[in-house]
Order: sequence, then C-alpha cells, then structure tokens
Amino acid sequence: MKITLEKVLYWLLILFIVYLIIELIRKLLGGSLGFEELVIGLLIANLGYSFYINSKVSEHLGWHHGKNHK
Repeated sequence: MKITLEKVLYWLLILFIVYLIIELIRKLLGGSLGFEELVIGLLIANLGYSFYINSKVSEHLGWHHGKNHK
C-alpha cells in the first residue's frame, strides 16, 4: 500500500473534522472552545473538504474526457 501526501492530508482533515464535532457537542453541553474559534474551525474544515471533493470531481471529469465516444 502506497502512502501519498494526499492520503495523509485527507486523514488529517478527517481527524480535524472529528475533533470539531466533539468540540461542537461539548459546546452544546456547556463548555469547550469559544464560539468564534469553533466557527473558524468549521469554516477551515469546510474549505478543506471542498478542495478534496473538487480534486475527486476533476479526476472523474478528466477520465470522461479521455474516453473515446462512438
């Protein structure tokens, strides 16, 4: 199994999202990070996941462009 930088970054993003979910639950229960820090973290996670989805869609569309249509 080949470990690439993309896979490592993807798993770091997943761990960050899990951390933010835990912090969100803690915030709802009355503790944890401040509201601003939590919102900034969620925005960063959203941005990172958007880039990941964009790269996957680009690969898929590139595959379609390479196919010969009859």
